[in-house]
Amino acid sequence: MNPLRLEFKLHKYISVDRKLIKQRNGKLLVDIQGDFEMYIHNKCFFKEPSLALLELGVALTKWDRVRDFTYYTIEHDEREGPLLTFNNKGEKGWRLFSIWQLFESEDSLSIEMITTEVESFLQDLDEELVNTYGFNIEGFLNRKIGFFGI
Repeated sequence: MNPLRLEFKLHKYISVDRKLIKQRNGKLLVDIQGDFEMYIHNKCFFKEPSLALLELGVALTKWDRVRDFTYYTIEHDEREGPLLTFNNKGEKGWRLFSIWQLFESEDSLSIEMITTEVESFLQDLDEELVNTYGFNIEGFLNRKIGFFGI
């Protein structure tokens, strides 16, 4: 069983402008939000009741799974630090960090564990995005209207 678990619940009750959806406007990065929780060995490591889920999904999609993953949100001052980091410690495995973490984790995770859970999260998020807004992350990234260099 994977010690890492990512869970989310899309805030479907928040009104998102249909014109922005049709355009795949970059504003959707922060408009599409939801509850997000990360567990390590069934202990809640990170919990945010209103995270920009599309923005996180885009960042995870672009991550190469080799270098560190560091997630900063447009909505937060990055001088305070990353909201979420997967830090490659070489032979020691990968460590998780967040400025909002609920505890300091000493657990080392393999890239396979992280990748498996990230891919599952992205698949579930894509399904929710398609069902709710009619597009997935790839569809958002391949839109014709550019924003924030994405």
